[in-house]
Formats: sequence, C-alpha cells, structure tokens
Amino acid sequence: MTKFSFEVPLRHLDDFADMQDYLFVLSFLVRDKIYKEYIRREHSRHLITLDNSFNELKVAQAPEEMWALAKELNADYVISPDSDNWKPEDMMNAYRKMKVVGFIKEQIILPVRSTQEFTFAAQQGIRQFAIPYEYRPFFPESFPWTKVHFLGLRDPLEIKMCRPLSCDTSMPVKLAIRGVSLRTWILACCPHEDTVPRFFDVDMTIKQVQLARDNIKELKELCR
Repeated sequence: MTKFSFEVPLRHLDDFADMQDYLFVLSFLVRDKIYKEYIRREHSRHLITLDNSFNELKVAQAPEEMWALAKELNADYVISPDSDNWKPEDMMNAYRKMKVVGFIKEQIILPVRSTQEFTFAAQQGIRQFAIPYEYRPFFPESFPWTKVHFLGLRDPLEIKMCRPLSCDTSMPVKLAIRGVSLRTWILACCPHEDTVPRFFDVDMTIKQVQLARDNIKELKELCR
C-alpha cells in the first residue's frame, strides 16, 4: 500500500500527526522552530524524507545546504536538487555533488521528468526515483511505478492504478481550507492547486481541520 505524507499549516502539525505514514520534510521550513521541534519529536515514529523545496520556491537548493539540514535532522532520505529548466546532465551533476558533500547513494532519491531522464540515470546505477505530478501523464503505462515516489497528488485513481512506494501531498488540506470535500474534488476531475508558501501560515478552523482529516481518511480508503 502506498505510504502518504501530508503537508499542513505549521499551526496544525499536531492535528494531523497521527495520519502521517512518514515525514516529508520541506527544507525551507526547517528554519521554523516549531516545525523543527515537531520533526525531531516525530522522527522516533516515522522515517524522514528531506525535500529540496523546488515545488514551493522554484529554486534548486544547493547540495551543501541539503547536507547541513539532513545532518541536523538525521534524515533517512533526501530528494536530490532539481529544476524544470535542467537537462539530464544537470540533474546528474547535482546528484554527484550530493555524494561529494556526504550523502550515500542509498539516501538519495533522484527526481526525473521523462523516461529519457529515468533511463539515463538508471544506466548509471541509480535506483531510487521520484516523479513530479505534472510530468507523470507523459510516462508509459508500462513504467515501473511501484518503485518510485510520487511528488504531489494528481488523483486517487492514479495512486490506485500505479501503486507507488509513497506520495507527498497537501491537497486534502488545501481542499478543506476552501470547504471542499475530496469527493467533490474528484467529481470535478481533480483540478490541481499549486502550493504557495503562505499556505503554511494558515490558521484553520475546527471545521476545516475535521474536513481535512475526513479528506485524508477517504483518500487512503480509495487508494487501498
């Protein structure tokens, strides 16, 4: 069964702690004291995957910065720096720098945006991959989906059909903040909403928190 991690506003980390299958840690949030303490407290129960925050900031985090954060949090895995504007060679250069600064290859998950990038990396011995949500429709059905991480949620049916190792998403929470149920979102053909940094500063109402929890429960049920 696919494991889920849900990004939530910082004021509500504990409201969803029991629903996390692992911790998908956004690097740019680690500077926040509350977030950092939460991650350290929950690490005893969950594995940590440290993300480079490209989806939120549109900037590739430097390997040296990722190494410092990973050591501070004792992260189990890390998403290698990436960018929509990079060529496969650029992705591989970032991956190699991750090893130079101290990461071992078993820790590093490489984002890929095409089968060409995947093949290019696999030929060089890389075995752990992540695929951003907006690029997955361009991959063939025969792709080995069960061996990769999904960066972002497109729709529950994709998860149910592909059975990825894991998926990180804020969608059930973003929907709840707008008062939308997961079922309503699915009936509307699962329109995507980008996550912006101010999302993490939202102060949710009790009703919104409950709806978000219901959305998460339904998502997991649908993806079984």
